[in-house]
Amino acid sequence: MAFKLFKDGNDLYEDAKELLKRGEYEKARNVFQKSIDKDGGVDDVAAIKIALIDLRTRLTDPSAYGRVRTAISNSTATEFEFGLVTVSCADLDRECELTKRKLELLGTSDKRTRAEGLQEVAVRFQSEIGDRNLIVLELFRNDSTVTGMTEFFNLMATSYETLSDLTVWDDPQKAAEYEQIAAGYRQQNGQSGDANLERIRSYARTCKCWICGRIATGEGIHFFSAPSEVSPCLDDGTGGVGKSKPEGTTHIYICRACYSAVSNRSDEISRKYYNDSIAEIRRTEARLQAEIAALQSQISMLRMSR
Repeated sequence: MAFKLFKDGNDLYEDAKELLKRGEYEKARNVFQKSIDKDGGVDDVAAIKIALIDLRTRLTDPSAYGRVRTAISNSTATEFEFGLVTVSCADLDRECELTKRKLELLGTSDKRTRAEGLQEVAVRFQSEIGDRNLIVLELFRNDSTVTGMTEFFNLMATSYETLSDLTVWDDPQKAAEYEQIAAGYRQQNGQSGDANLERIRSYARTCKCWICGRIATGEGIHFFSAPSEVSPCLDDGTGGVGKSKPEGTTHIYICRACYSAVSNRSDEISRKYYNDSIAEIRRTEARLQAEIAALQSQISMLRMSR
């Protein structure tokens, strides 16, 4: 059986294709790069495959999707084989464009931009990919459950959850409405939506502050419950007493203003005690060091007098 001691670019390209079929991605990447260096095989397709292999371990990095798109734009191919799968360049380019934009939006701190942008991307996933599986996840995670439609539902839910976060500070009732819409999208996507429903219940709750008597809406945002001992004669039934927890403790409702005032004052007192304790420790350390130094001096003098 004859074999080549030194392989040319075409041989290397064929070897890399076989490595891909066996799922040996890193080895395949190195051999594809060598085939390009030796000007063998189909260089522009090899570049796409290298970018895809690099994407495999960077699925949450928008720039990795951008590099795949750049490689596709530099190629004249309309499709290529990746292992045992034939991939459409146009479909992969569109998926990478939308995924890149999705990740960029999820990473932005501007909630308004994120919410509006995610809705636009969601509609594009629905209209441009639809029920087709996402190529990248199917290639590298063997996941055929994620489609353009599942992305649509997830991103629409996330966008309304973002709007809820944006408005809950000023309008808890409106935030609850947004959470209700988000829950609907999650349930259409086969998810429970329980987290949304719990936030709806919290945002819709109203209480009377035990301390100042102010009415507040939105538990966990504009008012909190705190464990307290409330005797029957103190509970006048006006709404300042919270529900009994499963462990049997009684809670009172406190508006955010009173809660933060008490917390801040408590922090100030704790900080003062802490600083006083540290100062006393430092003084004790200094005194002990002085005593140790004096003892060492006396020991040295006794040794010298012998």
